[in-house]
Amino acid sequence: MSIRKEFQKIILPLIKASPILIALVAITIFAAKKGVAYLPQEYQSKGAIKINNLNSSQTGFDIFQNKENNTPMQNETFLTEVEIFKSKDLIKKTLQQLDWELTLHRVGEIRQTELYQNRPFQIEYKDVAAKGYDREFHLVYKGNNDFHYLINPEQDSSSHALIQVGKWATLETIQFKLTWNDAYLDKNPQSLNYGDHFVFKINSIDEQVAEVTAKQLFVRPVEKDISIIRIYYQHELPLKAKEFVDALMHEYMEECRSYKEQMSDETIVYLDRQIEEATQKLRTSESSLAYFRTKNHIVNTRQETETTLKEITQLDLQNIDFEMQKAELTNLYHHLTTGNSLHDYAPNFKALADPIFQQSYLKIQALELEKKDLLVKYLPESPEVNHVDSKVKSLRVFINESVRTTLDNLKTRKQEVENSIQANNDKINTYPEKEKQLVSLERAVSLNENMYNYLAQKRTELAISRSSNLYPHKIIEVANLPKELVAPNKPLIIGLCVFLVLSLGIILTYIVDYFMASVKAKEDIEDAIQHPILGTVWKNKKKQFESYEIVSDVVANMDKIIPNDTNTGKLLIVSSMTPGEGKSYVCTNLAQALAATGKKVLLIDMDIRRPSLHEEWAIENIGGVGAILEKRSTLAATIHKTGENNLDLIPAGELLTGNKALLFSDRANGLIQDMRHHYDFVIVDSAPIGIVPDAIPLMQDSSANLFVLRLGHTKRRSLSSIETSLKEWDIPNMHLVLNDFVPSRKYQYYYN
Repeated sequence: MSIRKEFQKIILPLIKASPILIALVAITIFAAKKGVAYLPQEYQSKGAIKINNLNSSQTGFDIFQNKENNTPMQNETFLTEVEIFKSKDLIKKTLQQLDWELTLHRVGEIRQTELYQNRPFQIEYKDVAAKGYDREFHLVYKGNNDFHYLINPEQDSSSHALIQVGKWATLETIQFKLTWNDAYLDKNPQSLNYGDHFVFKINSIDEQVAEVTAKQLFVRPVEKDISIIRIYYQHELPLKAKEFVDALMHEYMEECRSYKEQMSDETIVYLDRQIEEATQKLRTSESSLAYFRTKNHIVNTRQETETTLKEITQLDLQNIDFEMQKAELTNLYHHLTTGNSLHDYAPNFKALADPIFQQSYLKIQALELEKKDLLVKYLPESPEVNHVDSKVKSLRVFINESVRTTLDNLKTRKQEVENSIQANNDKINTYPEKEKQLVSLERAVSLNENMYNYLAQKRTELAISRSSNLYPHKIIEVANLPKELVAPNKPLIIGLCVFLVLSLGIILTYIVDYFMASVKAKEDIEDAIQHPILGTVWKNKKKQFESYEIVSDVVANMDKIIPNDTNTGKLLIVSSMTPGEGKSYVCTNLAQALAATGKKVLLIDMDIRRPSLHEEWAIENIGGVGAILEKRSTLAATIHKTGENNLDLIPAGELLTGNKALLFSDRANGLIQDMRHHYDFVIVDSAPIGIVPDAIPLMQDSSANLFVLRLGHTKRRSLSSIETSLKEWDIPNMHLVLNDFVPSRKYQYYYN
């Protein structure tokens, strides 16, 4: 494809349609800006919190911690905290802290706008019935401290009750009182006008939680391996968006703090009981040892018994350790087998050192929270709840098996320790009786002393941990007060509207160009039609050219296509595909030009359906071709003088019988052939062959057939059908003539 064709098919339609496209874009931008102003507005606030879930933060809780493995490690269940932020329980507690139960909106023509701190009046309420929640109460200001409460705002706006500012109003479902917000009204006196319409609603906590979910609450970790969570919340009021994010982070930290305090308090109570028992045992054992030494005058024991004593003491401590672990695991096993929920139970993970168990336990807790949320929306028999429940049951079976296996292992290890203690005791039994008793008493003292020290140390660690930040999360980014709208996205909406309208406009431009674009140059025709172009006929709208100038190009080229060695006159049949191409204009100017050169020319109008040649010379359309074909007149009687030298005319006339078949008869062909013996040129203005094929038989014997195409009128899309028709008709000596050709300005300047 040449550059000219590319320009004509791709660029030129856009250039022509550019004013319309620019106008459409301008209108679209204006309409989009107006439309965006009526859409609900949303502001987004964001905050970030660092989650400290390292093992080192649990100091004091791991009573049986492994001294060899106390390196702080990142908890692999960090992503569970993200789900906690989205849990309905945490959102519910956050909303209870914010006290957003009452909302007040100003009703506009298009949408409602919530009023928060900029309320012209305050609303107190009490005795709200169940039906009073989540219901809209419509108020219209009527001046003079009076409001109208609309009873049926959707059906009858005239039905109302009078509400006076400062007085309690009692309705079926609520009692409320309006009081002026004087501080705000003093600064904004125009904020309350006669006829202003307001709506207030008492929102239930469930409705508030559902609204938070619908208001686009997003919680996501920065990275999987980085314990930082970002919280995003959208609301039509920027202040509410900020307050919610801050409150959610603080409520999460408070929940963790209170939960850890509860765990600490329960553990301290347990340790206090154990310390008290250990203290009594230590005092008893020390008294017994002192009494025995005094009674038997014993100062030192043999060195040989010291090693055995230490070993027995360590074994006894280990045995007690196993006993305490067994007790902890037995409680956990009992809790699991009785089917109790794991959400509110915090086991000692050090009692079960298996990390898979720990992850499974935390996953059960997350699934139980998910099940609890699902039960708010679905029935217990629903597939969503059953799916989560099946996961919980599978994991509980795994944990039950893990606990039972650990208990069995503890039993085996405890038995081994007891066997070792028995062996050492048997060894001590070989000592003399006094030494044996002394060793036994010293062992009891040492055992009770170590136990007391161990428990006291744990209690001290736990007390220190409780008094400090037990779960030291940190808000690293306080929620911002948004200033720019996040929804609707004005540039995006306007850009999208402009893109759609511009795309549609461009598509329509090419569609219109396809159906309406006309032939503009020779090249357009040469590409589509294979027949040669004989010449061009000038456009002479202002009558500034002579006839010979208009058709000079055609006349100059006729000698190349019409032989001069014939004894009869030359027959030229002029036609077109459709009306309006200018074939009569071409015939008239061609005949006048040939006549001006001295040629004797006869012009025959055979377009009987729409004759027009007679109008050029003000000749009546009487007789003519129609009369000759119907034998109502002689040939000589139908020939009219035009008043121009060498130029005669046979008008079309009328077929009174209506028999159009006469146009195909031998009489019609004979008429034309006879005239060739009397004239140098016989020019026939035929009907458009694309409409009626009247002239096709005559074209078989003509000297040249001229097919007229009109620049600026003939549609480009019709060229292919013209080419197909011309091939089907197989008309010999067919040449194209381009009508309405505009000569260059340079020619007009120099030769006019």
